[in-house]
Amino acid sequence: MNKVFPQGHDGKAAAGTKALPAGAGDVPHSLPSFLVAHCGDPASWIYSDQKCDGTNSCGDCSDELSPVTVCPPCGPGWWHCPSTVFKYCDCIPRSLCRDHVQHCSDWSDEYSCPGP
Repeated sequence: MNKVFPQGHDGKAAAGTKALPAGAGDVPHSLPSFLVAHCGDPASWIYSDQKCDGTNSCGDCSDELSPVTVCPPCGPGWWHCPSTVFKYCDCIPRSLCRDHVQHCSDWSDEYSCPGP
């Protein structure tokens, strides 16, 4: 997750604060704004290509769910369900279906999903 910490009163980073894209570094101010996407928590950000990729990049699923993003429904390689796996949000990879491990809170990955 990428985290942006508060800025000073003049718009510059406050002393001692850093943005942590993927764990280290500064906010990519030099990047065009279309390459950076904000999460549900306004202090968090991700790279735009991490939106709607099926993975919980923001930590709160806001990169995968509305109203922050408008993602298409699960693709053909995914199963729609309320996920129990923190890495995923409303869709899990079909490769996790019928593997004798619960990945959906409603167990549909084991009983309803046709599998990969």
